[in-house]
Amino acid sequence: MSCVQKRLWLAVCLAVLLTAADSPAQLSDNSLLVTGFVSQGYLNTSENNYLVPRSVNGTAEFTEAAITVVAQPMDRLRVGIQLLARNFGNTGNDFVTVDWAYGDYRYQDWLGVRLGKVKMPFGFYNEGRDVDMLRTSIFLPQSIYSEQLRDFFLAYEGGGAYGNLAIGDFGDLDYHIYGGTLNVPDAAQGFWRDLYQGVGEALARPVENVVAAEYGREAAAEFDEVRDPVVTFPWIYGGALFWNTPVSGLRLGASGMQGRFNVQGRLRYDVLLDTGDPGGVPDYLPYTIELDQTTAINHLAVFGGEYLRDRWSLVGEYYHDDFDGDTSHGWYVQTGWQAGRRLTLAAYYSDARSSQRSGNGRSTAIPDYYDWQKDLTISARYDLTDHWLFKLEHHFIDGVGLTGAATGPFDPDDVQPQRWGMIVAKTTFYF
Repeated sequence: MSCVQKRLWLAVCLAVLLTAADSPAQLSDNSLLVTGFVSQGYLNTSENNYLVPRSVNGTAEFTEAAITVVAQPMDRLRVGIQLLARNFGNTGNDFVTVDWAYGDYRYQDWLGVRLGKVKMPFGFYNEGRDVDMLRTSIFLPQSIYSEQLRDFFLAYEGGGAYGNLAIGDFGDLDYHIYGGTLNVPDAAQGFWRDLYQGVGEALARPVENVVAAEYGREAAAEFDEVRDPVVTFPWIYGGALFWNTPVSGLRLGASGMQGRFNVQGRLRYDVLLDTGDPGGVPDYLPYTIELDQTTAINHLAVFGGEYLRDRWSLVGEYYHDDFDGDTSHGWYVQTGWQAGRRLTLAAYYSDARSSQRSGNGRSTAIPDYYDWQKDLTISARYDLTDHWLFKLEHHFIDGVGLTGAATGPFDPDDVQPQRWGMIVAKTTFYF
């Protein structure tokens, strides 16, 4: 068995924990519950690489496997862990990570305490986003549940309190408040790799100006790489409140987070200096910027409503964030239908927008659709057996606001198409 196979098998054995951790009624004192899953997906975009590199060529770099173990050593106390191995483009590379691991002591219905690496309550579905069996769609709406942010936004490390409060004829409230930090195990992968790349490319022109002024010659700088990238979150805190209304099947929710993060690393550039001689060869000069920047998360917030009735569901959520004055917002509406015992259909419309390219400093050469990404998605799920499912979905997309084209420097020679599509297939085995 290869190293990769060993990692995948270990992760499969550990993936079951998430389902079990949310189902305390399944456990009794001194009991142990083990669950898990393994899944394989395929993704292909008609234009614009998205979520994973080379998606326009189609890719099967979409593998997940996990195992979950939950124990209840005594009344009111649960301890659990989920290990996950994931390969999603440049993210994960099949290394086993602790997806979450915590101790949970529930004193009464109105008060419980969780300590460790705890699933973050953000929107209706962030806590259950790993459990593919819980939903019809493959990807949750990216306007709120960004796949690029998943690896560090899934869980906080620290402590929190939670509970359920009855409010008489008005239903009841579920709450969760927490504080701690977020973990970034590898800043050279996924979202953070793209962030460093975008920052490095954006600073290429200032590097040219600095070198040209220092040497008195024309300079051309090209971003090469980031070395020793480190991202830390000194602190974060937040909470969530969900109102289970007196109307059967209707709940309303609000959740939010504040904090700050620090980005460090060395940005390396290759710089060519013009000799001033048309027939001469430009001089080569390596140049390095020491990056050490702290950014405040002024707020991340989600508000939404969910209505479930018979075989139908209707959900809508709105998102807004503010990172040191750079804001973005998004929303979606989604409906689902249980068409049969094994067939479920769903559709959502998602809209994400950013202020980063807008304002008085905006270049008129940048198309407006670089500010947004609208996504109409149709999904189908078929449960082949009680432990094996298959999903297929198609995305009709307008805009490139969530792609690398929107976050990096604008290239007028490589303008991204406005309207494009993405098709995704995924199958999951679970126990």
